[in-house]
Amino acid sequence: MILYALKSHEGYLKMAENKDFSLVGINKASVYPETELVMLKALKAELQKQLPSLRIIKITLTETDHFA
Repeated sequence: MILYALKSHEGYLKMAENKDFSLVGINKASVYPETELVMLKALKAELQKQLPSLRIIKITLTETDHFA
């Protein structure tokens, strides 16, 4: 599974419904499917002045049975 997120030097963005955000660890980050990349690029452009190191990252998840 491929997901995308916004990352800054300070952490990953967690977005609230009211467009507020906080910087968190990867386990609490807001993640998006590829279909949301246009929105994610717009959000990055909107927040770039506040967070100059902001970038879009691709997260690849692999699911396996841990206790098989």
